Amino acid sequence: MDFGHPLNCLTFNLQRASRNLVRGFEEAAKNSGVTAPQFTTLSLIGGFGELTVSQIAERMGTDRTTLTRNLAVMARKGWIVEAEAEDRRLSVWRLSPKGRETLDLALPIWRRFQAGLVDRIGPDDATALLATLKRL
Repeated sequence: MDFGHPLNCLTFNLQRASRNLVRGFEEAAKNSGVTAPQFTTLSLIGGFGELTVSQIAERMGTDRTTLTRNLAVMARKGWIVEAEAEDRRLSVWRLSPKGRETLDLALPIWRRFQAGLVDRIGPDDATALLATLKRL
């Protein structure tokens, strides 16, 4: 493989695959009203209970500014609410009942989508890909 050729650029191919996967998930989840980043955010908050903006940003690998805008949209939709924090300088978020309901609606869609991807590339390649992505 010629890794010096632009079409074999790892960054380009990862970005392209990412866009395709996001589009595929969002098409599958269109009736839930949840975008891929919103699903990830709901899943993280739902799984951890309460998270600060910094904790969410770190786990998602995104910047705080973009995340803050996305959190504001999700708060307007009634999916998340700001929680009391011991340190009042921190912004802590948790799922609202509507957010839990939205996540519960989207989770089976994600599970089917994820299973389809694993079937498409095979469990061994899926495991290897996940390990590689986590190293990056």
